Amino acid sequence: MPENLHLVFSKPPASISDDQFNEWYGAHLAEILVVPGFVAARRYRLETVTSANTLGDFPFLSAYEIEGDPTQVMKNLDEEVASGRMDLPGWFPEIRFASFNCRTHGNRDEPALADRLYLVFSAPPPGTLDHDYVEFYREHAEENTRVPGFVRTWRFRLEPQVVDRVAPIESTHLAVYEVNADLAALRAALGAAREVNEVHWPSWFGRIPFVSFDATALGSRVPAP
Repeated sequence: MPENLHLVFSKPPASISDDQFNEWYGAHLAEILVVPGFVAARRYRLETVTSANTLGDFPFLSAYEIEGDPTQVMKNLDEEVASGRMDLPGWFPEIRFASFNCRTHGNRDEPALADRLYLVFSAPPPGTLDHDYVEFYREHAEENTRVPGFVRTWRFRLEPQVVDRVAPIESTHLAVYEVNADLAALRAALGAAREVNEVHWPSWFGRIPFVSFDATALGSRVPAP
């Protein structure tokens, strides 16, 4: 059962158009999905909502459902890359990447690579115990699913794999929401919900470093062969 995700943020070189990049990446998904442990993939175009660092510069996301121990799945991927079987273009080293393994925080159901996703990266503010943060955010994420436009949620602990060479992200947790409204409507609904709910939020909520994205699918979910 694919409980975990592998997320790859990318930004093409300045000399490569988005259309060129997306055409290559669409074929590249098939090269990744032959690796044991990769169950399915979907690519997204990103719009930054909140960014505490340069992770907000990335225009594209490739999301993979993975099955089994993420550490072993990444070893499998490294072996496939080292085999030389992948058709990587000459400009591949110029692509800016950041990638993460996302380990489930005990979600009730499997994550879904839905048509629209809202991703929120975060970390406990200084002085806040990780356990306290996890317990609060579990309730907070469920609270957000009662906001119009937010359908369901999954929570993960982050493990950086490829660290952004421009500026590393310091987030340790991720909440992923399936959504069915446009960004303006989502933000308005969240703002209205905050006015009602923030009275019971912890005093440290305002010090959480958030990085959030609205993700719109570029194509269909692609299953492994």
